[in-house]
Amino acid sequence: MKILSVLLVFVSVLNGWSQKIITVDICVYGGTSAGVMAAYTAIKSGKTVLLIEQGKHLGGLSSGGLGYTDIGNKYAVTGLARDFYRRIGEHYGKLEQWIFEPHVAEETFQYYIAQGKVNVLYDYQINSVKKEKGVIQEIVIENASESSVSSNQVIRAKMFIDCRRPDGESRCIVYSRSGAKRAVQRNVQWCAVER
Repeated sequence: MKILSVLLVFVSVLNGWSQKIITVDICVYGGTSAGVMAAYTAIKSGKTVLLIEQGKHLGGLSSGGLGYTDIGNKYAVTGLARDFYRRIGEHYGKLEQWIFEPHVAEETFQYYIAQGKVNVLYDYQINSVKKEKGVIQEIVIENASESSVSSNQVIRAKMFIDCRRPDGESRCIVYSRSGAKRAVQRNVQWCAVER
């Protein structure tokens, strides 16, 4: 029995050592259009950033088939959103384009990732959240297709931003697992906790 206990402790220690630790200023969870732009903007502001995408593609709904933008007054769209539609327009030989194919949107999001030299982890999901005094200190992520302790990575950041689609499946999972509160502004749900 004593040998079994020692062996279990040894295996636990080895598993802890096998976890890669990544430390950044900002961890963005979700490679939606908001996630890509948040990561790109943070890099351009001089921050170290890690973007984590649960699947294998960036761009969320924009690259997933929703390529018909309901804009109303297009002059109200500015900043990186306008830049995105102008880059889409370049693909079609126009100044800007509000209707586009999904692959064109994904290529455009990949452009921002490449320009910002953003580190992206694909196919990872949250395993656990560690917090101290109500503030998230780190998350542990696991590879969705590998799902073993050896694929786990510890992410430490000064700020965590949840940029997944605000649907029933992904309502601020980072923060709900940590017990933190989320914010809803108009019809867009967003979550950010800074320490």
